Amino acid sequence: MGYVYAVFGVGRQGTAAIHDLLLNCEADSILAVEPSADSQARAAARLERTAGVKSRRVTFLETASTGDFAGADVALSCAPYRCNPALTELAIRAGVAFCDLGGNPDTVARQRHIAVDARADLPVVPDCGVSPGLSNILAVHLARGHGADRVQVRCGGIPITEAAAGNPLKYKLLFDPQGLISEYSGKVPVIRAGRLESIDALACVEPFDDGRYECAPTSNNSPQVVEYLQTLGVREYDYMTLRYPGHWAVVRQWKERGFLCGDPAADAQLAAQLASDASLRYDPDTERDRLILSVRGSSPVARAATAFRASFGYNMDVIADEVTRFSAMELTTSWGITIVAYHLARSRGRPAAPQGFATPERFIDTTWAIDELDRRVAAVR
Repeated sequence: MGYVYAVFGVGRQGTAAIHDLLLNCEADSILAVEPSADSQARAAARLERTAGVKSRRVTFLETASTGDFAGADVALSCAPYRCNPALTELAIRAGVAFCDLGGNPDTVARQRHIAVDARADLPVVPDCGVSPGLSNILAVHLARGHGADRVQVRCGGIPITEAAAGNPLKYKLLFDPQGLISEYSGKVPVIRAGRLESIDALACVEPFDDGRYECAPTSNNSPQVVEYLQTLGVREYDYMTLRYPGHWAVVRQWKERGFLCGDPAADAQLAAQLASDASLRYDPDTERDRLILSVRGSSPVARAATAFRASFGYNMDVIADEVTRFSAMELTTSWGITIVAYHLARSRGRPAAPQGFATPERFIDTTWAIDELDRRVAAVR
């Protein structure tokens, strides 16, 4: 016997999530809620091509009431982050476990208040994408499983090659541009000498992989995981986003011009400009992207009078699937939420599922999650 899932939003990440639920998460049926008829049609056609007869298990609706999905095992939000507080309330009223892609700390804080105020005893799990999401599960695995007291995370979705004539960002938009603006704004939580601190997004730029890439701190990662890592004994932690050299110089110029500073009107103007820029559009039929995730940790090892450190970690480099045409960003982001949703469905009514609000790294079996991730990476062609 399989599981029933409800998915809100069938854009790029939502369609990829439905595809993975059908193939890897024992989905008996899926209710896909999407207000756009065009998006529904695109998703249905894509799923028929990639999932075959299993795509018939998907039912599309423009809107859903609590009664429409009250029988689901888990509800997944792949909608823009601004929709998640309302969807959290809807799932609580329906009595259905809920998870989402997260990525905006202020929104996640609102969801925590919603869950606490409602005294929700069903899981409410935000921040289940690739980062936040998979990166945090791996970071906690290093701290809890290997005793790492220093953890460094670097993650980025980029075009497969740097060459991009007429595209000074050397980047392709693979999700809502408002989400990108959110990442490049605000404060970034870190751990320094065992203390929780914060730095400004884009505060510095560092080379990565011998200068092949550059990285800068961004605010999309979860403050909750930083707090949790501190309780596990981590004394040094930071997170940065990877891009090709030159990207951050352009983005920091935006900030000098008044964008990325918390002005909603200015940021809406920038989001519209990015969405209308043809050079930033990703064409899955002619282009491929890659997702790089590096999670490194180290721990002290005493050897007589000399102190050594043992280093370990995970490196993931996923390239867009040539057969399904799912981008690397779509694949890895969807894996973050479907692995959590699958865990929640399998754990329903058992202690392995959290009671109320929790980010995934706090409760999920990290070894099991790594195994689930490994079999998905191995299947990319």
